[in-house]
Amino acid sequence: MNVEQIKVSDIEASDRLRELDPDYVEFIRLSIAEHGLRQPIEVRKVGRKYHLIAGGHRLAAVTALEWDTIPGVVLKATELEARLLEIDENLFRRELSPLDRATFLAKRKEVYEELHPEAKHGGDRKSDQVDKLGHLIASFSEVTAEKLGLSERTVRRAVHVFRAIAPDVRQKISALWIADSGSQLDTLAKQTPDMQRKIADYMVQWPAVRNVAEIVRQLENRPRPTAPEKLEKFLAFFRKCGPEEQQEIIEYAAAQMPAVACNAAWSKASEMQRQVIMEDFAPRFPGFSEKEAA
Repeated sequence: MNVEQIKVSDIEASDRLRELDPDYVEFIRLSIAEHGLRQPIEVRKVGRKYHLIAGGHRLAAVTALEWDTIPGVVLKATELEARLLEIDENLFRRELSPLDRATFLAKRKEVYEELHPEAKHGGDRKSDQVDKLGHLIASFSEVTAEKLGLSERTVRRAVHVFRAIAPDVRQKISALWIADSGSQLDTLAKQTPDMQRKIADYMVQWPAVRNVAEIVRQLENRPRPTAPEKLEKFLAFFRKCGPEEQQEIIEYAAAQMPAVACNAAWSKASEMQRQVIMEDFAPRFPGFSEKEAA
């Protein structure tokens, strides 16, 4: 890796996918002022200028320090390849919000499928060979999931969220609390573009309300749902359990309240089932009288 000293004034860094964080720029500026720049930026040469690939915050920090040059690595890359490198650098950053991650994954999908049109589902097939080997071509979701250590479902979900939220809404909510909540972004993505805009305006005006479903309820002027009763809560939980878990719950409840359990079993039983109860189970209970049971 050859590191060169590149004039700061020769570097073009305006067309970036992510806005600079002023606080992070200041943090890096202080670090560079004390310890120097430890990691060079990455650029590609376009004519007599350089286009920035990676290192936007570092470049902004040395600009603030009024450096004339900055250490950089000049990569040989096309415009699309450079954009993919920029996206991947950001995707590996741990502090990305769910909205930022969705944005970069969607942009990565666009660039990846432009670089590899054969990987696009339903895309143009230019040869019989590609037709025959199409099942061997890795999809964007598969490649990206493996590269970033994510599940394919997570990748597809993030791309869907980006595409489902209107561009002007994405811009408006980028600095709001919802940008850090994946579940609330999912709920927002299910709304129509017009409703998304109303929700975004609401969040700007009333930032304390942090639930999209509640915001929609208020915008539609619907009554607040009544709190579920204890039995309804239990039944909702019970229905979500598997057969074995349901059986365990029933057995536990029967052991805690045998009289209630027996009464419920008797009242719901058919004639044949009642006969089984009397013949097989009831004789084992203290004080049983077959005449009384009949």
